[in-house]
Amino acid sequence: MFTQIGRWIKEAWYFLPSFFPVQLFLLHLRRSHILMIFWLLLFLFVNRALGVNYGFPYLFLTPEYLDKVNFLSYFLVGLTAGLFVMSYHISSYIYYSYRYTFLATLSRPLWKFCINNSVIPLLFFTTYLYQTVNILLHEGYSTLTILVNISGLLSGAMIIISLMFTYFFSTIRTLELPDEKGKERGSIKPLKGIVKKDKELRESVLENQSVVNHYLKNPFQVKLARGATHYQHEKLLETIQQHHVSASALFILLILLVIGLSMVSGNRPFMIPAGATIFLIFSLYLMITGAFYSRLKTWTLTIGIVGLLILNYLSGLPPFRTLNYAYGMDYTVEPAHYNYDNLSVFTTDSIIQYDREKALNSLKKWRSKFSRFKKPKLIILNVSGGGMRSTLWTMRVLQEADSITGGDLFRHSHLITGSSGGMLGAAYFRELKYRYTNKLIDKSPYHQDFLFNTAKDALNPVAFTLAVNDLFFRFRKVEYAGHTYPMDRGYAFDRKFSKNTGGVLDKSLGQYKQLEMESEMPTMILGPTIIGDGRKLLMSSQNFSFLTYTTPFEGTRKVREYDAVEYQRLFAGQSPDNLSFLTALRLSASFPYITPLVNLPSEPSIELIDAGVRDNEGMELALRYLYEFRDWIRNNTDGVAIVQIKANRPDEIPISDEGQTKLDQLVQPINGVVKSFHNLQIYNKSLLMQWSEELLPFTVDVVRFSLFEKKDEVSLSWHLTENEKRSIISTLENETNQAALKEVRELLKM
Repeated sequence: MFTQIGRWIKEAWYFLPSFFPVQLFLLHLRRSHILMIFWLLLFLFVNRALGVNYGFPYLFLTPEYLDKVNFLSYFLVGLTAGLFVMSYHISSYIYYSYRYTFLATLSRPLWKFCINNSVIPLLFFTTYLYQTVNILLHEGYSTLTILVNISGLLSGAMIIISLMFTYFFSTIRTLELPDEKGKERGSIKPLKGIVKKDKELRESVLENQSVVNHYLKNPFQVKLARGATHYQHEKLLETIQQHHVSASALFILLILLVIGLSMVSGNRPFMIPAGATIFLIFSLYLMITGAFYSRLKTWTLTIGIVGLLILNYLSGLPPFRTLNYAYGMDYTVEPAHYNYDNLSVFTTDSIIQYDREKALNSLKKWRSKFSRFKKPKLIILNVSGGGMRSTLWTMRVLQEADSITGGDLFRHSHLITGSSGGMLGAAYFRELKYRYTNKLIDKSPYHQDFLFNTAKDALNPVAFTLAVNDLFFRFRKVEYAGHTYPMDRGYAFDRKFSKNTGGVLDKSLGQYKQLEMESEMPTMILGPTIIGDGRKLLMSSQNFSFLTYTTPFEGTRKVREYDAVEYQRLFAGQSPDNLSFLTALRLSASFPYITPLVNLPSEPSIELIDAGVRDNEGMELALRYLYEFRDWIRNNTDGVAIVQIKANRPDEIPISDEGQTKLDQLVQPINGVVKSFHNLQIYNKSLLMQWSEELLPFTVDVVRFSLFEKKDEVSLSWHLTENEKRSIISTLENETNQAALKEVRELLKM
């Protein structure tokens, strides 16, 4: 028995190194670093090891098409996955076919090559199917539905692979088959010139042959490889390079497909699942690298790096810069001047006094809604960032808390601050509440349909537009407020969120000016962060110059330190009120890379990032506002309640002792700063709360609704799975949040 096992091991030892699939697999691992990067990314995505906090894996595992996860959505992903597999095979053939001239002796050499080159694709599809079934089971799909979805994925892949093989078989003829007159087929005229000129490839054929004794004739049959030494090298090259010619047609087709999708991206039926788009773009990149390699050979990587450096330099020059616009603002006039002189001009004593009086008048309007014989409780809403999970959680809490108080929560609310998804949810509820109160809609703002609207996917159109539009050519233009802008993925996000919420937020920022001044709805202050200097840009329909600076001591005198700038005054000449309110909300929720960094019409140009960078929950702005009007609030209210709706990490900061490898020591200084970023906000918030107890002459109660008690189990994304939606909605029922609801009800008892 042991002798037989030893014989099998010995035979395998000699057989495997000369077995074509094994050779190709090892060759890819050793030399195909560019190809392997694409596969590595895909493996990490489907195994939920990369981008899980942003929801990227779910673009592949639960793809959506026309807002549904079904056979058709998986079928479209399958089509593009098959396209990627064939692009991989064709690129591999371009890279390495010169090493295996025995292929020229075979009928249908590309077919044979692909069979033997399928180790990595088979491993990927096995993993992909396993993870897809696993997530669908976890999401509660029935066995029949899972089988239907999987069949869609597989059938899509098989159809595109079959069509592509049909194309190649119809355009490629093999060397060994003569035609009826005895003449050899397969000579494509343009190809002959290539063969004669390509000395490097001829030398490669002669000098870099790999020994293959066996190959897979089909998935189930092993066959002995034939020698090719009796063929003329030029004819072997001609046979091998016929596929390169046909591959160029596929490359052109891919480019046209991407351009076509970009041109029609505004039509929903053409907005394919984002996972399919990623497969499509990866396919295009594979073909591009293959095309370069076919001409540049070993110089491909070097020239590619140099080319990227040149393109990067050119992209910074004015004629080649790609700008992202704030829809509604005027970019045709002279840009706003962002400098220290103007920071001072915008905060003169007269301007500050004017803004304070207007804000105070709004507070008085708020007070007039209540009996003059009993002081009301002033409510400030703080809503945290956290993508769609925060949007859904904020909507859920506001619906329930306002409902159980008979509408008093929002009636007592005067100011809303925060960041990212929380502000989207608060803005949506605010609009619904106003419309229902004024009989503009019949359905109650507490209706479940409105809650589910905030959970609808918004990542798919963003990823799709990024892939087919922002990465290549921005052909499409959009018109808004009388101006024309290039369309980008930010606009796609605005339109999708508007559609998800029934278009009720499709307004300009200025349309809220009078409503907020008259206290018909709470005032919202958005505070995205300016990338260049870290200041906040206070975006609102109102003016808040008094919130843009602090006055620390320098020596014996007070000086102004500007840590924010007011949007309305800085951009007074660029139509600030015409800014799309949806765009303003997005600017406060600008996830890096997901939505674009917008360039505002200023000199120097201001780029904005998520408000959570500075003040994730809006606590700092809220306390500064309360301090500014502390005397009036003390005399006219029964104190303040800050209602926090948190969908970010818990405030408890874990203490950990991590390993100290050499790599850890290298990256820890930077990594430590990034990991401590959230913690720093917690420390600063605690300090502000302590000082507020001493400086504010009235009671401040803080009521907290937390989505997470220990860790953030829900992805930070604009896409939520069904399980994540159910988890968020049900979290309000836990003991901590029920106690918070009870506290809100007690605080608002009149």
